[in-house]
Amino acid sequence: MCVAYPGTVIEVKDRSAVVDFSGTKVEAMCGLVRTKPGDRVLVHAGCILEVLPKEDADEMQNIFDELAALDEDDLREKAGR
Repeated sequence: MCVAYPGTVIEVKDRSAVVDFSGTKVEAMCGLVRTKPGDRVLVHAGCILEVLPKEDADEMQNIFDELAALDEDDLREKAGR
C-alpha cells in the first residue's frame, strides 16, 4: 500500500524542497507544483503532489497521529501477553 503524507516545506531549492514531517526532514521533488516555505504539502514517493489548505493538512496529520497511537497500543498489548 502506498501512502501520501502531509508535511511542511522548510526550504525551497531549484527543483526540490526540504519538507519537515514531524521533525524528520526529507528532500522532495517539487517540479509538479509551486511551493514556498511554510506551505503544507502532500508528498508521495519523494514528490510533492499538492499544496494543502492548513485545515486539510491538520486533519490528515491528526488521522496519522491516531493511527500511530493505535499501533503503539497494539504493540504494548502484544508485549504484555
